[in-house]
Amino acid sequence: MTAINPLPPLKDLEEHFRYNPYTGELKNWYSGNIAKRLDSRGKYIQVDFQNKVWQAHRICFYLGTQKNPGISQIDHKDRDYANNRLENLRLLNNRTQQHNIDIKSNNKSGRTGVFWDKKGEKWRAYIGNPAIKGKKIWLYNGKSYDEAVKAREEAEKKYYPEMYQ
Repeated sequence: MTAINPLPPLKDLEEHFRYNPYTGELKNWYSGNIAKRLDSRGKYIQVDFQNKVWQAHRICFYLGTQKNPGISQIDHKDRDYANNRLENLRLLNNRTQQHNIDIKSNNKSGRTGVFWDKKGEKWRAYIGNPAIKGKKIWLYNGKSYDEAVKAREEAEKKYYPEMYQ
C-alpha cells in the first residue's frame, strides 16, 4: 500500500478549489481550470497544490463531506477512478477496500469466493474472516452454483455491511 500524505487544512483547500459534488468536477479557483490530468497509470485524476501532487478524489471527499480522510482510503464504488462525484466516494480501511477489486484473472467461476472443488465435485463458497486475518469462513458446499453465489452475497452483506451503504 502506498503511503498517504496528510491533506492540507480544509480552509486552504476551500480557498483554492471549488468542488461540484454532483458532477465530481474539481476546479482551480484561481486559474479556472478543471482538474483532468491523470496519474502515470492513467487511473486517478491529480492536482498540483502547495508544490505537491495530490489525488483529486481525496480532496473532493474532504471538500464534499468536511471530513478529513486521514490515512483511510477513498473508494470509488463503481471502480471508475475518474468519477469523483460525492455519491461515488466512500471512506474505507484497507481491508474493506480489498472487497471492491476486479475478479482475479485465474478465477473460473466468475464470482470471488466461489469455486468448483474438483476433488469433492461440489461448489464451495467462502469469505475472509473479518476478525482473524488470513482465515476463511466456509459458507457453502453443495451441487448448486447459484446457492454458492447466494451464500457468498449474503455473507458479504453480513460481514462487510459498509460496502452496501
